[in-house]
Amino acid sequence: MSKADALGGSATFDAVAQPMSSRAASFAAFAGQTTTASAAAQGSLRVAVDRLAPNPYNPRATLTAIEEMADSLTSKGVIQPLTIVSREAFLAAHPKHAQDLASADYVVVDGNRRLAGAKLAGIGEVPVHIDDSLAQDADTLLETALTAAVQHEDLEPLDEARALERLVQVHGSQRAVARVLGKSSGWVTQRLALLKLTPELKQALESKELPVKIARSVGQLPEQQQQSAAQEALAQRAQQKRKPDQKPKGAYPVSTQTAPSDMRRGKPTAATSEQKQEDLKAIAADLKRRLTPQQIDELVELLID
Repeated sequence: MSKADALGGSATFDAVAQPMSSRAASFAAFAGQTTTASAAAQGSLRVAVDRLAPNPYNPRATLTAIEEMADSLTSKGVIQPLTIVSREAFLAAHPKHAQDLASADYVVVDGNRRLAGAKLAGIGEVPVHIDDSLAQDADTLLETALTAAVQHEDLEPLDEARALERLVQVHGSQRAVARVLGKSSGWVTQRLALLKLTPELKQALESKELPVKIARSVGQLPEQQQQSAAQEALAQRAQQKRKPDQKPKGAYPVSTQTAPSDMRRGKPTAATSEQKQEDLKAIAADLKRRLTPQQIDELVELLID
């Protein structure tokens, strides 16, 4: 009889023989740990789903597509381990959340949708990676969960923006948050712009009537200009879909009618350079009319990022 059998089995003896996931390793690095060979050898444990509680600091306001997740887990199983912290570690930092955990022994930091999907699919246990250092404070939990969500790009736009706003309050600046998440300052600015949308446009964004790309641009305008700007952008988008070969309305022209033949063959000439310079001046003048100085700075940062 094995030692595991003699002891009646446990999460430790039910360890799955697989190396630490890349996401778990990134969380360990984020927490200031180093991924040693012994840590990697521990692999992932398996824990019963009824011993797991969802993260009270999950940046995702609502869990979506749970049925699809359950279908996937039923056919393929839970491949990616959930990242969790122990009940003791969580409550040591967050004693007010004892009721939220009920009788659960662990709290899920990353993998709340997988947990919900596993419960719906009737899966009894799931692979997990335990890292109690992630429970040291609410902001660390939020940051870890947001980092995971950003990596998967599966957060609702407004949920992501609200979580970023919280992180800016913690870190003091958008630039600091960008460094933590491995993104550019412009990336953070664009997403925070969604919080400046009018209530009507936020609702349109949530209902998928307003594309995220348009919403991020419109959100940087004063509220009184947002509705008309959104309608204009939607109209242009519809026109482009109807006539894909037609140039978008307001596209910047580049003259080729009077250019010499060697320019059209790709050989630069003095006339070519002069025409390009005039085109760039026209673009610059148009942007100055459309954008504020701050928006121009942010655009430059995006172009050189």
